[in-house]
Amino acid sequence: MNYIAELNAFDRWLETNYLPALSELLWRKMVALFNRCGWAEWISVDNQRLMGLIQVKREATFIDYRNKLVEAGLIEYQKGKKGSPNRYKLISLSEVKNNNTFTSEAQSVVNTEVQSVVNPVVNPVVKTVDINKLKHKHKLKQKSIPPIVPHEEDAPKSVPRETVQYKKIADYWNSVCTELPKVQALNDNRKKAVRARVKEHGEETVLRVIALVKQSDFLCGRTGNNWNASFDWVMKPTNFVKVLEGNYTNKSPAPPNPPGTARSLDDLTDNPFLKIAMEEEMKNE
Repeated sequence: MNYIAELNAFDRWLETNYLPALSELLWRKMVALFNRCGWAEWISVDNQRLMGLIQVKREATFIDYRNKLVEAGLIEYQKGKKGSPNRYKLISLSEVKNNNTFTSEAQSVVNTEVQSVVNPVVNPVVKTVDINKLKHKHKLKQKSIPPIVPHEEDAPKSVPRETVQYKKIADYWNSVCTELPKVQALNDNRKKAVRARVKEHGEETVLRVIALVKQSDFLCGRTGNNWNASFDWVMKPTNFVKVLEGNYTNKSPAPPNPPGTARSLDDLTDNPFLKIAMEEEMKNE
């Protein structure tokens, strides 16, 4: 599987299918976990860890959002034995060919990295990766031990780590935020801003913020205010945090106030002059 290919395929899937926002976030977090585990067929991870990733406190609520992914055919789930974490399998969207809806993105992704060559040996490998034990295993000293690979097609490909993957982030912006100006070049100032955001929040969070921009009617200029967000605007530290914290998330219409009660702050924005002033303030940030 390919990380960017899966994210792009998921965004196309969302154009014709519905998922609750937290189910969508859970899928993106799980894809990141599979990517870190070398795209193992199954991974083991406990509910508390996944609940923390999507900031859900009630386990029943988490299970409901997880079941939405199972019902949509995006993941497979096996309940763990007592005292053991649950097991998950990711269903690839980029490799599915169903009535020509999706085509394999492997042909469109140019792999410029040299893949390591592994010599298969007889010993079998366990395809399930336990997230809780992964960090501990990485701390063990690596010795000259040949890789254990049962079948050539099951062998995870080694991906060299880069400090900041500027092109990956720019390509994701261009593929997701199609209503906004595309990133045509990565100059030093843009690289500096992207590097700072990745250092502060991590690459996964940067990609998540780009996805939140796509969902915001205000940032995409759908509210008729003759303004939309640019890549450079989003990468500014104060704006980035505001998007991350949901300040520009589309708001559901509030119920009418009972007679005699005070009006809310949102009601005050019905004043056209106050609304214009508030929008100008956000543009200047």
